[in-house]
Amino acid sequence: MIELKVQCDCGQKIKFDVEPVDGLMPFTVTCPVCGQDDTGKANALLQAMAAAAPPAVSVPPSITPLAAPTPGGLRLSSSHAPEPGAALPAADAAEPALAPPPITTARANNPALQPGTGRKPSFGMGLVGALVGTLAGCLVYYLIFKYTGLRFKLLAVGVGGLAGWLAELIGKGEGSKELGVITAVIVLCGLVGTQYLVTLSWWHEGLAVGRVSASPYAMKVREAKEVVASVPTGSDAEIRSYLTKQMTEAGVENAAGTITTKEIQSFRDEDLPGYQALANGTVTEAQFNAVNGVDPAQESDDSKFKSVFLLLFVSRTNIFALVAAAGLAYKLCANA
Repeated sequence: MIELKVQCDCGQKIKFDVEPVDGLMPFTVTCPVCGQDDTGKANALLQAMAAAAPPAVSVPPSITPLAAPTPGGLRLSSSHAPEPGAALPAADAAEPALAPPPITTARANNPALQPGTGRKPSFGMGLVGALVGTLAGCLVYYLIFKYTGLRFKLLAVGVGGLAGWLAELIGKGEGSKELGVITAVIVLCGLVGTQYLVTLSWWHEGLAVGRVSASPYAMKVREAKEVVASVPTGSDAEIRSYLTKQMTEAGVENAAGTITTKEIQSFRDEDLPGYQALANGTVTEAQFNAVNGVDPAQESDDSKFKSVFLLLFVSRTNIFALVAAAGLAYKLCANA
């Protein structure tokens, strides 16, 4: 006896045992669902099996145990034995006989599931890397200032780079935009806090040796005189040279090539007149205090320091350095 399986055009599977006569079916094969004559399909299968030894046939997982044989030697492949005269459910009739994909294929397509790769990204570890990088960078920032006098500029970009690199390294390539944004915020908070401590240390040391004045007005006048000395005639070349120096100190590469004619004109029309007025004494301390909301009679030493810190903090180069540090941190750990 030979086990034969035939699938009708309507999708019904027919399975039965047969003893071929001269390589052909000894009886007619009729589909119990649509009534189609499938004897020709059965004969074609018998001839193919006779021409070559058939491979071992395994029952696919989707084929359920067979019902009891029906008259004529036919058996229906269905999970429920049909009642006499009732058609099989469409779902059972058209159910594809597909085997599930091997587990090894899924693992091969997902490097994170391969044993021994060690590359399972972690958002939490990425945050740890961002915090460690920011703390370490800010500590170096503060110590270098204490021993070299550098303040607010190139070092800020280095802090952002270290935080972003560690977030990427410890997070094992987590690389999400969310991690990038959080890392950038952590870097900004760390830098602002460190700059506050840096300025506070500089402030107290300056007061102790008489190098600085406790007046915000005096601090701003000193800065204005430095600017006016760098731009004595206000020419385009002088302004470009001054802005290039400021942006280079803030960590901008090829700063000279980034300065536009519009920026030069804006500095000449908006910034330079204010510096000149402070440098030559046109703006008095009373006028400066009134514009900036400073009341020397009511301010404590601590509030005076905060006013000076704010004036230093909002300088163009410092803001640019902070933005560059945050942008670099985001780019490194978000794979942007």
